[in-house]
Amino acid sequence: MVSVTSQEKFVTVNNLRLRYLDWGTEGKMPLVCLHGHTGQAHIWDEFAEAMAPHYHVLALDQRGHGESQWADTGYERDRFVEDLAAFVDELGLQRFVLAGLSMGGWHSLLYTPDHQDRVERIIIVDIGPEPSARSVAERANRPTAPMLFAGLDDAVAWMMGTNPWATPERTRQDALDKMRQRDDGIWTWKADASLFNITLTDLTSRELQERYWKAIEAITCPILEVRGAESTLVSDETIQRMIAVGQNFSSVDVPGAGHVVTVDKPQEFIEVTRGFLGVKG
Repeated sequence: MVSVTSQEKFVTVNNLRLRYLDWGTEGKMPLVCLHGHTGQAHIWDEFAEAMAPHYHVLALDQRGHGESQWADTGYERDRFVEDLAAFVDELGLQRFVLAGLSMGGWHSLLYTPDHQDRVERIIIVDIGPEPSARSVAERANRPTAPMLFAGLDDAVAWMMGTNPWATPERTRQDALDKMRQRDDGIWTWKADASLFNITLTDLTSRELQERYWKAIEAITCPILEVRGAESTLVSDETIQRMIAVGQNFSSVDVPGAGHVVTVDKPQEFIEVTRGFLGVKG
């Protein structure tokens, strides 16, 4: 799918072996990309290819996801943030850009206030400090994610049923990247099974939501929110409040994209982020 390929690398931080993809352009500013809940690093492939001539792109499989180790120490937000801090320290990244989709955006927001000297700018993708009332209502009626599929085609069909915005080809690639086939031929998710079919604390905890709001208020570097126009997760009212309280906050919508904008409309995502990242078309 991409003509510029990444190197698969591993690093051990906080007693966890984490996989990351390295589109290494040595000497360029690092661009650290964080996927969403139950996702994996390849959601950034097209974006990373486009940015590789301009940035040293690093996409991390966070704990319990993709090819990274499952965590006995849990999946609370602060554990992910500790991993991010240890990861950039281990790689010796002194100054870098953060791009975080969904929960990756939460982790970016929580990391940055205590590391303002290191984060150049942030892209958060279809996430905010709190969910819209509409998305909460929709989530209550969301079908349970199957954990096992007889074949890859079955998994792709289910994924397309829950997300009609990505092309069939991109959905199949996403399925291959986030699933594995067992010895008995059954397909299952790579991510820790405990992460599926749960209500994320962030969607209900006022304490966590206040931490996100305070982070947006505190962060001094530029922040760009990229929303999927078909997603209902982040309301217009939340966007307006983020613009009002943020010191350097802007927002853009991608038409025809749902929540996972980088997979649903990868080229459009690249185009709306070029200017923010200082990359000419």
